[in-house]
Amino acid sequence: YQQTYKGNEEAPGVPLYSAPTQAGSEGAPRGTVKDVYEQINSDLEKAITLLNGKEQQHPSHVDYYVANGIKARVNLVQHNFDVAATAAAEALKKPGLSLVSVTALGGNNSVKVDDIMWGDEIITDHSTQYSSFFSHMDADAPGMYGSKAQQCISTGLYNMIPNTDSRKAAWWRGPLTEEGSGSMVSYCQIKFKMADYTTRTGDYILMRAEEMILIKAEAECHLQQYDKARATISELGDVRDSGFAERLENRTNSNSYNQDTNAPLVTLMDEILFQRRVELWGEAGRIFDLQRLGLGYNRVYEGSNHTQTVATKDTNAGSDLFIFPLPQSELDGNENITEKDQNPIVQ
Repeated sequence: YQQTYKGNEEAPGVPLYSAPTQAGSEGAPRGTVKDVYEQINSDLEKAITLLNGKEQQHPSHVDYYVANGIKARVNLVQHNFDVAATAAAEALKKPGLSLVSVTALGGNNSVKVDDIMWGDEIITDHSTQYSSFFSHMDADAPGMYGSKAQQCISTGLYNMIPNTDSRKAAWWRGPLTEEGSGSMVSYCQIKFKMADYTTRTGDYILMRAEEMILIKAEAECHLQQYDKARATISELGDVRDSGFAERLENRTNSNSYNQDTNAPLVTLMDEILFQRRVELWGEAGRIFDLQRLGLGYNRVYEGSNHTQTVATKDTNAGSDLFIFPLPQSELDGNENITEKDQNPIVQ
């Protein structure tokens, strides 16, 4: 409900409550973004202290390492890069955790893979069938939404992935000479597949070790710790791309990055952010990365496969399109939030 943290610390965020509420409680006004993040960080520190030494009984439980992973995410947004790197490194100390191959990840539908830190195991009785994540993503799931509204990678990003990268063929169809139905559509995603079409099941993955590697590498690069950043991103790159070492040698030591996300990769930071886009495609909300990095997006480029280019909309960095309007129920039910507090509503 607000733009990213950095540069908007005093902007209105969401109502902040530090005590229980009940029916009839007076609503709070919008707190500042800074106040909301201070509460988040305070809660995280308390959680990390309480969870230290306690074993995770099921992947759906937040443990000490997952809490550090959340801390790493939050501090990356805040540009607290030293804290983000340290928290990500601590999260990676989770016993039994390891990076895995694309083959081992399968359809990204199981919490029982060695890179999984946190996820929801979906059993048959818990399946939401038609409204599930996989019903929207898996174009080969019979009768599901995704079979008619395929989720595809942009040609701009796909063409930047080298052929030596195992994700390129395993996670996307690529260009097809003759298109068919289901996932047999050019550039259709095949990264996320239902585990069982009969029961409509597939686990929801909420945090993987690979994300922590990416956070740590990016934070180190922001801090101009280039040797560390190179070593960190190589832990992932070498598992995914047989030509990664040679590829990385061509990146200059710099924490600057392209404002045009379809431009050729030049710097170390360009490469790290590219790896994040590819590895976490469909997992981490791209909009949040655009916000925290001060980026916009452009769907109008040569060879674009976007059916909706949104060319008439403002998609530059900090666009009002990047944030939601406040829910009408909040305006109706909270006497301390009125129409004058509303975010811009973009038609």
